[in-house]
Amino acid sequence: MAPVRRVPTIGAALAASILVGALTTAPSAHAARPAASDDLCDLLDLVLPLDCRAGAPAAPKNGGGGDGSAQDTSPASGDRVRQTSTTVRYDPGRLAVTFERRVTRPEIDAVFAQAGVTLEQAVPAIRAYMVGVEPSRRDSALASLRDSPEVATAGPEVLVDALDAAPNDADWPQQWGLRVTGMPQAWKVTGGSSKTIVAVVDTGVDPGQPDLRGALVPGYDFVHRTASPLDDEGHGTAVAGIIAARTNNSEGIAGVCGSCSIMPVKVLDEHGVGDDSVIAAGIVWAVDHGAKVVNLSLGGPGTTPALDDAVAYAVRKGAVVVAAAGNSSSTAPFYPAGSPQAIGVAATTEADRPYSWSSYGTWVKLAGPGCNPAPTLGGGYGSFCGTSSATPIVAGLAALASSSNPAAGPPQIEQALEKAAVPVAGFVQYGRVDAPGTLTALAPAPPPPPPPAEIVTYRGMLTARAREQSYNRTIPAGRLTATLAFTGARTLSLWLIPAASYGTPVRVSGPSPLQLERVMPAGTVRLTIRGDATPTTYTLTIKTQPGATAVR
Repeated sequence: MAPVRRVPTIGAALAASILVGALTTAPSAHAARPAASDDLCDLLDLVLPLDCRAGAPAAPKNGGGGDGSAQDTSPASGDRVRQTSTTVRYDPGRLAVTFERRVTRPEIDAVFAQAGVTLEQAVPAIRAYMVGVEPSRRDSALASLRDSPEVATAGPEVLVDALDAAPNDADWPQQWGLRVTGMPQAWKVTGGSSKTIVAVVDTGVDPGQPDLRGALVPGYDFVHRTASPLDDEGHGTAVAGIIAARTNNSEGIAGVCGSCSIMPVKVLDEHGVGDDSVIAAGIVWAVDHGAKVVNLSLGGPGTTPALDDAVAYAVRKGAVVVAAAGNSSSTAPFYPAGSPQAIGVAATTEADRPYSWSSYGTWVKLAGPGCNPAPTLGGGYGSFCGTSSATPIVAGLAALASSSNPAAGPPQIEQALEKAAVPVAGFVQYGRVDAPGTLTALAPAPPPPPPPAEIVTYRGMLTARAREQSYNRTIPAGRLTATLAFTGARTLSLWLIPAASYGTPVRVSGPSPLQLERVMPAGTVRLTIRGDATPTTYTLTIKTQPGATAVR
């Protein structure tokens, strides 16, 4: 069959020979990087579907961008830390109070009772207390506290914000795409798991790349039919780095899922070209060997049943499939991104505008930042632009989502990505991915509240002639608590007797009050009160909590 050309960076020999000066990466992340000519990038885009790896994306072209208003911007360096507010904010439902020396705890409790506030946090060593108050009563409560001679200070509780921890990776300042998508906030939930494997079905991966040290699991080379899927083009290494470059290693970049594992599956040759059937074989192999996410930064304008079937097979086996939408400024479907069960990804700028070269349309589900720093062959780093670069941002986020909720399947992860997406009008179906929103949308639902407890009360009397009284109750499965309070006799006995064949009778004896507590299956029980000849009045309270499985 005719070969499919993926969405490569500099793979084809023609592109490499023409762009050799512009695309050469610096040996250090901090050295100057040459920039490619916008005109040259536009010219080559007519010949090959390139990811233009340069200091800035290609200049806008007529007709590019979903709504015609696209503006390409260069990747900005950004700040290392989140900007903080200079405006003091207060908790509307809490007050901060300190007391004078030698004020006793009973006196403190009396002051709080007088003010109508509730103690929530105490730090006695510094005589500091936080109290809760209805917002509508905050002013009156504050006035009451300040009027008390025992109170040293009283005022609204000041709110503070957590500061995002910036990774120490050298090129983090250039990773605007990860900041735009909120990755630092998502990393507070999870940095990923080595058990979450992302298959990079591409040109292979360079195992010598320092930023991927410890990230790789065994893969396969379908081009040369070996178990060593070495990258001889560079595209797969760049993709793998965006997904899972080791984070906080003082080197290179921070990966989206910096603790996840990468499975390199080579299906494209040294020119970045491969056949549909080979790509399909790589997808199937990857999921059969444990991949939970499949990154396909490749594609073409046509497809075959084998490629569509491979994507469907992967989803059926529990893997999320993410694919690049293409760089042709077109609304024409591009495959496998256009396959029904794949998540197609277009590219957006730092300002959430469409890149002019990105393909788009309602057949594309999501978008991601389209220019990102990425590792290159030989240990360097370069700017990597295209939907090939946006796709691993989404794949890495899908891996974070899978790490945070391993029970979630492809439909749940895709729905979370779509629900959290920031709309980009007229460009893609849902919008640009948002990391913290995705993890929040995928968080397991809190367990339903327990059914309300059932409480029944019996009152009666024991006499010399009636020294025993019994009560039968049909109860649901759960915890049963029986409490017997009485006056008259010094001691009584309370028996819990299962009416069916299960269990054995349980007894407690002694002075008032008596209590029995057991987890019981559904059925009928008998509660029996026994005394001596002393006249005794009693109250028996039976409480059943359906569904409870443990005794306090």
